[in-house]
Order: sequence, then C-alpha cells, then structure tokens
Amino acid sequence: MTGIGLFEWIKLAIYYASYLYGIAAPLALWLIVRRSGSVRYLWAAFLTAISLLAYARFVEPRILLTAEHEIALDRCFERAGRVRIAVFSDTHNGLFANAMPIARIAAAVNKARPDIVLVPGDYIYFLHPDRFEETFAAFADIKAPIFAVLGNHDLGLPGPDLSAPLNDVLPALGVKLIDNQPLTLSNSGFTMELVGLSDQWARRQKLSLLEGSSPSPRLVLTHNPETLHDFRPGMHADLLVSGHTHGGQIQLPIVTCLMTGVCGDAAYGLREENDVQVFTTSGTGMVGLPMRFRVPPRVDILNAAWARCDS
Repeated sequence: MTGIGLFEWIKLAIYYASYLYGIAAPLALWLIVRRSGSVRYLWAAFLTAISLLAYARFVEPRILLTAEHEIALDRCFERAGRVRIAVFSDTHNGLFANAMPIARIAAAVNKARPDIVLVPGDYIYFLHPDRFEETFAAFADIKAPIFAVLGNHDLGLPGPDLSAPLNDVLPALGVKLIDNQPLTLSNSGFTMELVGLSDQWARRQKLSLLEGSSPSPRLVLTHNPETLHDFRPGMHADLLVSGHTHGGQIQLPIVTCLMTGVCGDAAYGLREENDVQVFTTSGTGMVGLPMRFRVPPRVDILNAAWARCDS
C-alpha cells in the first residue's frame, strides 16, 4: 500500500475488526437461547444486524455476476452492425484484500466471448506500484482486445497519482490505454469510432474529439458518467460507457439514493440523456468500506446493434 493516511488506517481497522463476527455471532446465538422475553429479541436483532454486515463484508464482494444488456443505437448508419462488448470497472485493488481478483474477472470475460473489452478505470485503491504487475497479471489472459482509460483514484483524486506506473504496466499486459485518444475499430461485423476521454475530475478531457458527426457509431469510454454534462453544442456520441458509481456499493432503499444523489439507472444500467445512451457499470471493487450490499461485482456484456440507413 502507498500514500495511506489516518482515514485509510481506520478503514483497515474496520476490515480486520470484521473477523470478530466469528466470536460475536456464536455468543449472540447462545444468549438468544439462554435468555427470554425482550432481551432475547434484542440479541436476535443484534445477530441479524451483524450477520447482514458479515454478508456484505465476506460474501457479496466475492460474488461475480455476468449481466447481458441489449442496446439498439438510435441513429442509422452507412452500414449495419453489431458488437459484443464486455465492460468491467472500479476493480480498486489494494487496501482491501477482499476486492475481486483480476483472474476471476478475466475468466468471466473469456467465458462471455466478447468482440472487445472496455474498462472505464479506477484500478487501484492505495496499491503500491511494486505490486502492480502481480496484481494485474491476469489482464494478459483476456483473449479479446482491451481498451481502457484511467479513473480518479488512478490519478490521485484522492490518494497518490500513480498514472505513470499504470501507463507502464497495463499496456505491457495487453491493455490499450486510450485517454483522450480516438480509434476506429472494424471487423466483418462492425465498424465504429471509439473515443477515450480522461477522467472528468482532472479537468484534462479533450472534448473536442466529440465535435461533429461520425459516419459510423461513436462510442465514448470515460470513467465518470457526469462527463455527459460537460458536452457542448455540436458534440455527439451514440453511446457513453462509464463506471465510477459502484452502483451505490452499499445499496440501501431510499437511503443510498439520498446520500449519494445517484439513483436508479444513473447508478447502474442503461439510460438515455441529452440524446446520448449512457451505460454505467457498477464495478467489482470497493472504496470507503470493505463491503458491498445488494450490488454484487459484475461483468456487463453489451450487445450493441445499429441499422443501415435506407437510401
């Protein structure tokens, strides 16, 4: 780990204190059996509460789902096409050892057999650069081409700026970093424009790459979905793929929405805003607390299709 401060030590203390569940749960169960009346119910409520916390700490972060999504692009183009895209984000390897390993993510991606893989950033969470190569080695096992951008944590917002070592290690493992770069991707099934934008918080996004129209679908890859609100008149995208929200990470009805201000399909899923379809993946790792609740780690598969314009 690198650059950790007081708050990170507190988070680590919570992480390791969670192992006390192994003592607290049997004790609470014993007291439920031994006591009666309201005291029994209080201990039952206590056991229920700590068991939910234990599930969020020990179980859900280790569940990896694969979710399929059908996306029909609104515009028509010179040529019809279809592309199968695997998306995962916010792996946040580092501080919490219960973050989803890249090897499991890579296996799920390969099983889905996508045409391309998009990764919208936030690979680290106070991970020392000496551990980058071993931590991310399984990226090299992914068979489809990988295109990626960096996220706010990678750039030191918060924490240390480790973008330089990430820019060294990830490309060596087959990850093509495309921050502020446009590409044209083509095969027998599709031709499309892919534009990578750097993270919004760093305020170095080259939004001019989105000016004008494109004869083929324009997909934008960036970490933060709020980038959409920085679009100026004349800028265009057909689909924006992002992460950053973690789907709320700890999804409590009403409470999470009120606390984060990110609700519904803005936290996870597909929505349309300002004539742009936006897909936000919920990520696989954690920040803040070493827990996920009602938002298990996911690899999302986007089956995007578009039609040819009639002449």
